[in-house]
Amino acid sequence: MSANTSQKTIDDLKSLIQDAEEALANAGDLAEDKVSALRERLRGALEKGNDVYQRARECAREKIDEADLYVRSHPYQSIGTAIAVGAILGLLIGRRLP
Repeated sequence: MSANTSQKTIDDLKSLIQDAEEALANAGDLAEDKVSALRERLRGALEKGNDVYQRARECAREKIDEADLYVRSHPYQSIGTAIAVGAILGLLIGRRLP
């Protein structure tokens, strides 16, 4: 999932929220067909959001599985890397404290 796709989805949802707020503010003035159209747009956005969430979840699961496989096949290198990263973070944090 690219950043453009994520940003477009966020922008679409913001637009739908704004339309929904306007619909609620003008509830007495809206015709039934406009309410139906808004309902369909919201339903479509919900489905799109669910699809994006499922793809992100699948991608995250694949990356977690890859990391798990690497750690299991290279345990000593993984431990060494974790110790090095921890030491570097400890030094950086220690330098910032008075």
